Amino acid sequence: MADESFRIDGLDFLRGCAVMGILLANIVLFALPLPALYNPFGIGTSGPVDLAAWLFNFLFVDGKMRAIFAMLFGAGILLVMESAEMDGRDGFAAHRRRMLWLLPIGLAHYLLLWSGDILLLLALCGLVATLFVRFETLSLIKLALALILGQWLIDLSAVLPGFWLRAHAGSADATAHLMAHWRLYADQLGMGDSVAATSERAHYLGTYGGILQFRLARFPGDALDQLVYAMPEMLAFVALGMAMLKGGFLAGQWRAEQYRATWQRGLLVGLVPMAGLALWVLLSRDPLAVQAASFGWSLPLRLPFAVALAALAMEIAGRVPDAAIVRAVRSVGRLALSNYLLTSLVMTSLFYGYGAGLFGSLNRAALMLVALAMWAVMLAWSPLWRRSFGQGPVERLWRSLARSAR
Repeated sequence: MADESFRIDGLDFLRGCAVMGILLANIVLFALPLPALYNPFGIGTSGPVDLAAWLFNFLFVDGKMRAIFAMLFGAGILLVMESAEMDGRDGFAAHRRRMLWLLPIGLAHYLLLWSGDILLLLALCGLVATLFVRFETLSLIKLALALILGQWLIDLSAVLPGFWLRAHAGSADATAHLMAHWRLYADQLGMGDSVAATSERAHYLGTYGGILQFRLARFPGDALDQLVYAMPEMLAFVALGMAMLKGGFLAGQWRAEQYRATWQRGLLVGLVPMAGLALWVLLSRDPLAVQAASFGWSLPLRLPFAVALAALAMEIAGRVPDAAIVRAVRSVGRLALSNYLLTSLVMTSLFYGYGAGLFGSLNRAALMLVALAMWAVMLAWSPLWRRSFGQGPVERLWRSLARSAR
């Protein structure tokens, strides 16, 4: 989402990979009830192929694509400010205007299309990031690590008490209140015949007006959850992206050998413990373990994994910049915001009741095929649009609004 006047080809390729990859992370939320996130053994799963789809997302996608998106957003902040200053404009003011216009774009996306929006959170992080855009590279890295540690402690404090609750609710002296609390908690995790999952299916298979009212009612709670359980992590990766641009990583200034060594080490550091967490989940078949592994223990591992995946993409972009697939993905990245919103439009039209009404009817393996089909759409229309019109439609609108506000 960098300014069109200041492009780095490798960065655009990585951005395209992130936009496409984030669909793999979001496809379950588009198509299945929320408890499917915590129970890959029941909701959306009917066999080993579906479990393999869950495993792939758990290891390589979940949390990592959002981290890369945030890193790119942080790098984009610096590029936009530098571009504005080179044009004789106030870089801080140009950036703030862009973030202030991204807020209503994100709000419209949340209310009108999909409640899984991250644009609002990115805009808030972008405004906060003005406090440390002048930090040196090492200071930015230290800040990112501190924020990730803080987010990790917050998330663990939210997921680990579930084990205590289950143990005490099953004891002989458990009170009726405690047992009722556990039944509600277990229902939200998709254990048994989940009332929450059934209710969500009925809701999203309803009318557009009903879904809109539901989003309006949920917005305050969702916003608070984002601030507590997502913003520190997002801000950490924004800061890390700034550091990686200043250090030459995201500017495409490293040698191919440096990128290769980085992704090889990062995958080794991240994959071994992630595989251990996956083994715990698969052997226990416990939704509490899924919740703890996905939203607690794995959080620090997103850093080496995200950096590794970014390094791999940057190496590919540098080695074969003129390959057809690289050029196509680069076009997807240059239309990142348009592709992100287009994905929400297509997916909600496909799964919600006012469209094809497929919500809750496809398993995880089939959803991966849907995501691949959407990738094909992105790869087809993005180069055509770029050749005909240059900037993406939403990017053009965003830039025009920000420039007209001066």
